[in-house]
Amino acid sequence: MILYFLRHGDAGHHSAAASDDERTLTEAGRERLRAAAPIWRRLKLRPDVVISSPLPRALETAELFVAGIGLGREPVVDPRLEPGASWKDFARALADWPDARTVMFVGHEPDLSSAVCRLTGAASVRMRKAAIACVESSGTPEPGAGELAWILDPDLYPDPKPDREQITRVAAYGLCLDETDRILLCRLSADEAEPGMWTLPGGGLDFGEPPAAAALRELTEETGLVGEIISLADVEPWLRTGPIAGSRGDDMHSIQIIYRVRITGGSLRDEVGGSTDSAGWFTRDEIEKLPIVDLVRAGLKALDADRGNPA
Repeated sequence: MILYFLRHGDAGHHSAAASDDERTLTEAGRERLRAAAPIWRRLKLRPDVVISSPLPRALETAELFVAGIGLGREPVVDPRLEPGASWKDFARALADWPDARTVMFVGHEPDLSSAVCRLTGAASVRMRKAAIACVESSGTPEPGAGELAWILDPDLYPDPKPDREQITRVAAYGLCLDETDRILLCRLSADEAEPGMWTLPGGGLDFGEPPAAAALRELTEETGLVGEIISLADVEPWLRTGPIAGSRGDDMHSIQIIYRVRITGGSLRDEVGGSTDSAGWFTRDEIEKLPIVDLVRAGLKALDADRGNPA
């Protein structure tokens, strides 16, 4: 009999989720597992059944494994494989499938390595995220009677995203109010990644340009208005993974600096041939009816905080 033990893929740090049990795979973890599929197929991994812990990071790993080898059968969820499982729990789960000759368990550490050691008598086994251990037995798996045939380390998987262009972009924006507390917004043009969405006036820094100067330059370019910096309102990170039409790079990490800006002159007009195609002043009620980017929500939140009315 052949037993495979697959540790779930990268699920990030537990502090990023409401609880450890709710963690899901990171995008990098998913890509690593997808990249492993050709190796799994070359090894002819075709278990009769895939039994998974019910936790999202394990079940998602099991689903990617099944899809990667084209098994055609969904993984079976078994709560006995939750974190803290012993070999007895694996054995009870196995007993539900008496006709299976090859079985894949998808679970957690140190449960998997402990089960492998128990079956093979190994002093220690290291199961990294997305690693697979293969244990062979001449009959029903029993403690000490199995043989550790191989361990597939994730370092052997191909690079999931070779030659990806990852860009960090710093941009500055103006949070502008008129005398009636309307907010100045600009609409992204058809050439942008989110055409038709409304955003704060602003954009990327030129090389060597101070952020405050960039915010005022972009304000004039996009709206025709002239302003002065009052203070820093907020700094918002924005992350995009995967290419988007009209946007640079495969992955983008944008640092968005928002300044409170006072309008001092100029005349409102639309930008022509640029990243935006319309500009206007809007009340809060009007903004609620517009398609807006998250940056605008961050600006509104800063305004609420200024007024002692946190959202």
